[in-house]
Amino acid sequence: MRKVILVSNMTLDGAIAGPAGELDWMLMDHQLNVEFTEQLRAEVDTMITGRKAYHQLNEAFSAQAAHPDSPPELVDFATWMVETPKIVFSRTLTGLLSPRDRLATADIPAEIKAVKETEGKGLVLFGGVETVQQFVRHHVVDEYWLKLYPVALGNGQPLFTDLLHRAELKLVDSKAYDSGVITLKYVPA
Repeated sequence: MRKVILVSNMTLDGAIAGPAGELDWMLMDHQLNVEFTEQLRAEVDTMITGRKAYHQLNEAFSAQAAHPDSPPELVDFATWMVETPKIVFSRTLTGLLSPRDRLATADIPAEIKAVKETEGKGLVLFGGVETVQQFVRHHVVDEYWLKLYPVALGNGQPLFTDLLHRAELKLVDSKAYDSGVITLKYVPA
């Protein structure tokens, strides 16, 4: 059975974005990016996003893939990000950017149950914030791959909010990087 892997950047105080969606607090760490993306690409073959993140990811990674100053490994990853099939959760989206992508038509638990029963590798949940929060709230995340940054915002948009039930997690892997970023991998306990 396929699994849902949530990948998220997070501040020390639990924010996955600033109050207005800012991500300017993230640090660049080449070693982390290479290791993390290699692991991710080996595990998944489909992305899950909300409508806003769907367009933002496509725009950002299309630009990186085409930018003449982008290093080869970034071009490779950016191309993978654009070309990997996506499931988009939205009530307002009317058109998709690629025939590889599909619009989720059922509610999150029903849609994910059906998708997990299909053939394929894992599914990576990239966002946006509201979509990620809904997946967490519905307890349909099988693994949490978090990049914990050495910064606290004091306010921001949290990963865990309005939970229906407590989310108890078990740490299965961690690694600290010279930049101060720590990767944490959790599964539901």
